[in-house]
Amino acid sequence: MNKFKHLIFAATFVTVTGFCVSAPAYLSIGESAEILPLSDYQVGLEPQFLLNKGGGANLNAFFDAPFNNSTSGRISLGAGSVDFSTFASIKYVPFPDVDNQPAIGIRAGVGIARDESESILLAQISPLISKKTPTDIGLLTPYLAIPLQIINNKKETFTGSNFVVGSEYSHADLPEARFGGEIGFELSKSYSYLSVFVTIPFDSSKGFTRR
Repeated sequence: MNKFKHLIFAATFVTVTGFCVSAPAYLSIGESAEILPLSDYQVGLEPQFLLNKGGGANLNAFFDAPFNNSTSGRISLGAGSVDFSTFASIKYVPFPDVDNQPAIGIRAGVGIARDESESILLAQISPLISKKTPTDIGLLTPYLAIPLQIINNKKETFTGSNFVVGSEYSHADLPEARFGGEIGFELSKSYSYLSVFVTIPFDSSKGFTRR
């Protein structure tokens, strides 16, 4: 079953990156540095609200699958103020969340988008740090990231960056879903935004995951 998940992810990655010619100038992170258990995968939805450069909103859908205990992948598709966008990323976390040590990793990916008449190609790399924090209202996993984007359109190639802070949230009484939100602040040639997301985990051998 793990091989099957990997084949699905690889085929989607090739389709996304091989048959399209454009990518978004704005992307959220939408995940902590946690890696799913090897038997799990998850799907999710993420509404995003742009806070500058005319505002607007996007809606993203995504699929996550683990490759091993320290690596996972994500495929996302979106539409809205940015007419169409898709992104494929790999998350590598060599330092897991253990005792007082936070999870520390890196996420890298490529994407394409169509915004009005403009086609855009984007590559992104981002350090990512998170720490699970049990509370009276459930498990919080706050995270920080500083994504750096290299963006190419028909006029120019430039770099952009954000400072991102967010958190995932899960509760024992709601085992069927995880929730989260983040805010991104423009550092250079990018967007400021607010996004929320919900993910539904599945066990590949049993179906719906209950935690």
